[in-house]
Amino acid sequence: MIAKETVVGGFGYTLRYFAGDLVPMMLFLGTFLITGNILLAMGLGVAASLVQVTWALVGRTPIGALQWAAIGLLVVLGGATLATRDARFIMLKPTVIHLILGAVMLKPGWMERYVPVEVREAARPMLTMFGFVWAGLMFLTAGVNAVLVAFSDPMTWAKFNALFPPISMLGLFLLQNAYMRARARVMLRSFRLSSQSQYEASLMKVHFQGPR
Repeated sequence: MIAKETVVGGFGYTLRYFAGDLVPMMLFLGTFLITGNILLAMGLGVAASLVQVTWALVGRTPIGALQWAAIGLLVVLGGATLATRDARFIMLKPTVIHLILGAVMLKPGWMERYVPVEVREAARPMLTMFGFVWAGLMFLTAGVNAVLVAFSDPMTWAKFNALFPPISMLGLFLLQNAYMRARARVMLRSFRLSSQSQYEASLMKVHFQGPR
């Protein structure tokens, strides 16, 4: 119970952002990998993002700060790419987004608000540990992306962003889920053994004391 609610709830906002950004990002990367035309790919990605925002506004669906930041970066960096014909500007967008996410995840206990109050104390060490692990993954992704922007070609960059971020996040998600489930079982077993030992000790005490 601890693991399921913690893992699923703890990544609700982050996963919603990546799910929302997945369609325009995959459209952008797929178009670029097929055509090699980064300007065409960027145009389709921007169009997809605008359609999503318009749909959300019409349906009165809340748009989080991270989504607005992503849209702002897309406009600014995309505009710089169009003005200079330099793809490196738009290629920096994942670095900035992952740096923002990593900075937010460095705050100790950021996962705790997603955990039921009754299990928060027991789950705190695991939540703190994995909070820093997730921050590290965000910074790693941001750093590798920046290196690829500076020293690699756009095609290699596109392949990296199509594969590494979703695979690494899914892998860490599953790892945390498995670890916390295993820890929850150990904690439950330890609690049961402790309760049983206390019960047996109380029975022995009564037995030795005898009736008065």
